[in-house]
Amino acid sequence: MKKLYYFLSVMLLTLVSVGFVSCGDDKDEPKSSDLVGTWQLKAIDEDGGAYESLVQFTKSGQWNSVEIYTDDSEIDIDVERGTYTVSGNRITVNYTEDGKTYSESMTFEVKGDKLMLTYDEFPVAVTFVRVKDSVIEEYL
Repeated sequence: MKKLYYFLSVMLLTLVSVGFVSCGDDKDEPKSSDLVGTWQLKAIDEDGGAYESLVQFTKSGQWNSVEIYTDDSEIDIDVERGTYTVSGNRITVNYTEDGKTYSESMTFEVKGDKLMLTYDEFPVAVTFVRVKDSVIEEYL
């Protein structure tokens, strides 16, 4: 009888231990596939100008960015292209401008149709909303 009691006690302890281990924090790591698509940010500045930023991440590791600033008299459009890599919750974008190569790193989090980027240079979170690829393609 003691052996049966001992065996049942060990089994119960094992089951409880497995239960505690499996109930840890299951926060999913973001994946690069979460980023794939086109994202949009819209803002209005204090002078009444409108700012729109479109960012596109492709499956092949390409990155496209279009920034559009509109005020009363003109529209300024800036297009950049490059590559990106993902490691954990960090993304690094690489691009060339005026013959110089640049690299920027940031953390990212995707929740549904929202992408939050926190840039290393200025630690402020910026939230983009997923849009159709056609929104950016007219500028590329």
